Amino acid sequence: MPNAVRMHDEQAAFLSLEALVWRDGPVCPHCGESSRLGRLSGLSTPIGMWKCYACRKPFTIRHGTIFQNSHVPMHVWLQALYLLTATGERISSQRLGQILGVSVRTAWHLKTKITTGLDAAKELPGSWLSESVVKRVLREPFPDSPAPLQPGQAVCKARYERFLAVTASAAHHLDDTVFLAALHRLLRGSGTSADPRDEVFEQQLELSLFDEPAGREGGADDEGGR
Repeated sequence: MPNAVRMHDEQAAFLSLEALVWRDGPVCPHCGESSRLGRLSGLSTPIGMWKCYACRKPFTIRHGTIFQNSHVPMHVWLQALYLLTATGERISSQRLGQILGVSVRTAWHLKTKITTGLDAAKELPGSWLSESVVKRVLREPFPDSPAPLQPGQAVCKARYERFLAVTASAAHHLDDTVFLAALHRLLRGSGTSADPRDEVFEQQLELSLFDEPAGREGGADDEGGR
């Protein structure tokens, strides 16, 4: 099912977003080049990275969105967005962190940036939702493979299984529609902060990405209820 958003791991998330935004193929966000582009696939290269051989600059589908400069994996952003839209943004940061396997602080950051981004995008005219080839969200068990799981895949699998368990009873085509509309708004209308402190904060979040969310007390719980 190529025309669907997948969010079970990082590779699937990036390929889904590329199909969603680049309907006619990748485009360099720096210079607009659409032909002299290449996907980078080195062992130390982040997933989803492209290089433009016209302006010599690298880029990903995150460029120009609230996801840019974030060290939180893209599939975690997508799962967080789905949980927020499916619950009408009523899920607490503490519960969000438990499902996603991140700290309450990171979950609060995800929730705040998503809700702020959606509010800012409400004023944008028009929509390209109807033009997209991506029409649904694919929720299937984590793909089986005869080979051992790659580094980090066990964490992705455990996270995705929690996500499926939580959304199984509530998953509905209307949830998919609301999620896709919200994702379109974020990809179409988001911008990145020019404040260097924002990137520093993202780097700090990376350190708490796989912390155990349980056991947070006091201020973290107060923050999580926002």
